[in-house]
Amino acid sequence: MARMLSKTDLSDLCLGATVLGTGGGGSPELGQLILSQLLERGKEVKLISVEEVPDDEIVIHPAMVGSIAPSKKKGPGLEEYAARILSEEGPLLSGLRVLEEVLPQKVYATVPVELGGYNTAVAAILAALAGLPFVDGDTIGRAKPELMMQTYTVLKIPITPMVLTDMRGNSVLVRRVASFKDAESIARGLAVIGGGTTAVRCPVRGDVLKKALLPGGVSKAIEIGKSLRESESYGRDPVSSVIQASQGEELFRGEVSRFEWEDRDGFLWGTTTIRGEERDAGHELKIWVKNENLLSWLDAKPYVVTPDLLCILDAQTGRPLTNSNLKEGMKVVVFGIPSHPFWRSGEANELVSPKHFDFDIPYTPMEQVIRSF
Repeated sequence: MARMLSKTDLSDLCLGATVLGTGGGGSPELGQLILSQLLERGKEVKLISVEEVPDDEIVIHPAMVGSIAPSKKKGPGLEEYAARILSEEGPLLSGLRVLEEVLPQKVYATVPVELGGYNTAVAAILAALAGLPFVDGDTIGRAKPELMMQTYTVLKIPITPMVLTDMRGNSVLVRRVASFKDAESIARGLAVIGGGTTAVRCPVRGDVLKKALLPGGVSKAIEIGKSLRESESYGRDPVSSVIQASQGEELFRGEVSRFEWEDRDGFLWGTTTIRGEERDAGHELKIWVKNENLLSWLDAKPYVVTPDLLCILDAQTGRPLTNSNLKEGMKVVVFGIPSHPFWRSGEANELVSPKHFDFDIPYTPMEQVIRSF
């Protein structure tokens, strides 16, 4: 059944999606701000299940593409950024209009391409602006650094036509690409030019969506955010509450002793080093970052790796930390969540495993890895 999301639901969504964003996925503060302003304007955010999408209707995946690294250039503040996103000529509504010019019919709904503090919100924002529902699901079950890391690639579902727009007013309609990898390069190139871009892409019919979508990710994010909010209200341990709601397992806790990063080719690249404390005293965890947390080493030995989720929480508040805001000296808890079974074998795993990122490390499900340490 369709569900109208309240301001509290949407705040929970942005926080929970940030947990599942594994350090990437955009700013939850921006997502919360824009969604709150939409409700104040009388817009509705209507969540539906994938089963509620008619087979012959079209859905699209709006999302942001670009580096999450802090910028040294002075850009718009959150309020100014929100105002541009919400305007009629902003990148979301203008992208939708351009895309509908080349589609055989109007768009029926939006759906998140990934789970992350802002990128999940983007689907809800465009849906509310256009008076559409948005669908409870996504194409990977976490945030991801590259466009082709989605079920569509494995299932050979076209990513085009795709409209790329940015805050500077650039707009590009991509009618066809030779490969998903080329689609990633094209979108990333415009993101570098414009300092981030919006992609309105992957128009698919409802019958195709039902075969490709990983359902329930939005609802899961709301429940995770709710668990954190209620822990704050009722005096429960926030870290344990979030890990339990995420169906995850604590991996490590300590202090960020070093965070090395650079903004390159439209990505934040980096390595986070955490010095163990409490039960992990005397040990060290390293995490390799390409926007998201992707690989880890415990005492220099390969540990939990992609596609399983590596999530970092503030050790005191339980609030999720993005790599944009990570700083040396922070007290953190790292926990893992098993990836969706779709990504654990075959061609799908090859697309998201350490070898895809040129690391000679085999993928082993985190449950097995933890038992071996």
